[in-house]
Amino acid sequence: MLNGMSPAQWCILGIFFLLYLFRLVYLLFFTGKILFIGRKSAVSNENAVQTVSVLLTVRNEEENLKRLLPQLLQVKSVKYEVVVVDNYSLDNTYTLLGSFREKFSQLRISSLNEETHHSEKMAQNIGLKAACNEWALIFPVEAIGTGNDWLAGFVENTATRRRKVLVGYIGIKARTGWYNKLCRIEQFEQQIKSAGFIANGIAFVYDQDNVAFIKQGYFDVGGYGAKINECYASLELIVNQFIGTKNVALLFDRNTCLKKDIETGRDDFHNLLKRSIRIEKHLSRRKQFSLKAERLTQLLYLPFVIVAMVVCDEFWMLPAILAGTKVIVESIIVKIIQNRLGESKIFISSLLYHWFMPYLKMFYRWKFVAKYTTKING
Repeated sequence: MLNGMSPAQWCILGIFFLLYLFRLVYLLFFTGKILFIGRKSAVSNENAVQTVSVLLTVRNEEENLKRLLPQLLQVKSVKYEVVVVDNYSLDNTYTLLGSFREKFSQLRISSLNEETHHSEKMAQNIGLKAACNEWALIFPVEAIGTGNDWLAGFVENTATRRRKVLVGYIGIKARTGWYNKLCRIEQFEQQIKSAGFIANGIAFVYDQDNVAFIKQGYFDVGGYGAKINECYASLELIVNQFIGTKNVALLFDRNTCLKKDIETGRDDFHNLLKRSIRIEKHLSRRKQFSLKAERLTQLLYLPFVIVAMVVCDEFWMLPAILAGTKVIVESIIVKIIQNRLGESKIFISSLLYHWFMPYLKMFYRWKFVAKYTTKING
C-alpha cells in the first residue's frame, strides 16, 4: 500500500514525521527535563553559603506590607536582610516601614523622594545599591507562601561559586474569573518554557520575581542604561544579559515557588503577552532563533497532523496513534510539573491553551509588534 502513495502524500507524511520528531524531542528534553530538576542544595560547608538581600520595591502597599513583613522578617533558619524601597508612596507605607525598622534590625529602607517616569527601575537601582550582600533576591510584595523553606532554598544554593543566577517558580494565586485562569495558565506556560530552555543551556527568564542573582552582574552590564525606556519589562532584561549556560540553577519545587495574590483582568493578560514579546526581542540572535523555531513547529504541527490523516487516508491511523501517544506523554509530564509547583485546577485548560492559543498569539504578536514599532518610530 505504501507503493501506491503519490509524491504529494509522501511529502506531507514526511513533513509530519519531521514536525512530530521535533515536537517530541522538545517535549521530552525541554519540558520533560524539568521533572529531573529540583531543589538540589549545593552546600558542602556552611562557610560557602552567602547572605542574601531580599529586595522589594513598593508603592502604596500599606495593607500588603502589614500582611507580608511579619512573616518575612521572622525567618530564623538563615542569615539575610530585607531591603524595601518606597517608590513615592502617598499612603502610610513609609511610616509603617519605619515602625517595622524599629523592631527588626535586618530591615533596611530607602525611598524615592519624588515621582519619576521610570520609577520602578529607579527604585530597583536604589535598592541594589543599598543592599549590603552579594546576592539579591527579587521579591514581589503581593507574594504569599514565604517561609523558612522558601528562603533557605535560595540561600543554600548560593554555595557554589560558579552560580550567578537562581531561578524559582513564580505563579498567580487562583481566584474566580476567566482572566485569572488565563493569566495563571500564561504565567505557567512562560515559566515552564523558560525553565526548559535554561535546562538545555539556552538561558533566559520571563519574570524578574523570585529570581536571585549576584548583584555585581547588574552593575557590570551598566544597569538599565538604554533599556530604561522599555515599557513592558524590568530586571528580566538585565538578568538575561549575564545569565549563562553554566551559571544558573533552577529551583522548581513547592518549597521555593511563590504565588502572587493579585487582581487580574484583560489588561493584565495582555501585559503578560506584551512582556514576553519584548523580552524575547532583547535576547541574543541564537536565543531568538531557538524560540522562533520552537514557535514555528508548534504552529505547524497540529495542521499537519490533520492534513496527514485526511490526505493519507489509507494510513490515517499512523499519524493518529503517534499524535495520541504524544498527547498522553505530554499530559503526564504537565500534570507532574503542576503537582510539584502547586498549580491546581488548570490541567485540562492548560493543555487546551497550549494546543490552540499559539494561533491567536501569532496574530496578537504581529499586531502588537506593528503597533509598537509605529509608536517608537513615530
